[in-house]
Amino acid sequence: MNYAGVIIGPSVSYRDGEIIFDPSKSKNKKATQKRTLKDGSKEEVSDLLLKNELNVLLTRGVNGLYIYAVDKYLREALLKAQEG
Repeated sequence: MNYAGVIIGPSVSYRDGEIIFDPSKSKNKKATQKRTLKDGSKEEVSDLLLKNELNVLLTRGVNGLYIYAVDKYLREALLKAQEG
């Protein structure tokens, strides 16, 4: 893909200088369900899966990336980072 457009939904927000992932606001139910690990235990790995999902989407554009963040504070932080 030469260019990619990504809408960062309400499951990713920005507060007090940190990016916060909220699995309860994610529309991807497969990323937010509990997983059974190799040892048979069930573990909540939704934060990890959401971070990985965002990383994959943000690294797809070879020549460019267009981003829109639903969260106002995240959108402002991205615009500020673009300036500097």
